[in-house]
Amino acid sequence: MEPLRKKVADVLSAYTGRWGIVIANAATGDRLELNPDMIFPAASMIKVPIMYEIMRQAAAGKLSLDAALRINDEDKVGGAGILKELQAGKVFTVRELVTLMIILSDNMATNMLIDLIGTETVNQTAAELGLKSTVLRRRMMDFAAARAGKENQTSAADMALIFAKIHTSAGLPRAYGELMLDILGRQQIQDKLPFYLPGGITLAHKTGTLA
Repeated sequence: MEPLRKKVADVLSAYTGRWGIVIANAATGDRLELNPDMIFPAASMIKVPIMYEIMRQAAAGKLSLDAALRINDEDKVGGAGILKELQAGKVFTVRELVTLMIILSDNMATNMLIDLIGTETVNQTAAELGLKSTVLRRRMMDFAAARAGKENQTSAADMALIFAKIHTSAGLPRAYGELMLDILGRQQIQDKLPFYLPGGITLAHKTGTLA
């Protein structure tokens, strides 16, 4: 990891600000960490634990990935996604909403799923998985809640941990871990890390950005 550590340090030397970084080798257990527990606004990274909780409930028989939800005009919010552009009344399955939440970072799909399962189930499962700093406090694009201090949060260590859990299907039947990896691998937002990788590499990932 030492050559990689030097390369990361060289890149960071050109910037100012705060960063939290965790790079983990799943095969060897080697890790590179810089401020791993520093807390940041989660932005769209919070959608990863939401997806995990949906899969956990599906595996437990508490919900069906094939259950249908209807989109309504009052659910439409700005930011990323395609559902806000569609006519009210169209129906999508939970599986389709999870897919849109991840591959297009669809905020409306995310809010529909939050309304379906609630914030506390996400937070409880995150804590049970060992995520120490990840909290879902509000729906996406709820600026009033954000101004009131209700911000979603996470850390690099927590995100590294939940991706490791997804990679090994920890706490879930293997099929659900594989489904999450498949969805993450179909990510359409490719202007960050994937942009710098050689062609032919499939990266299962999720971005999160605050303007």
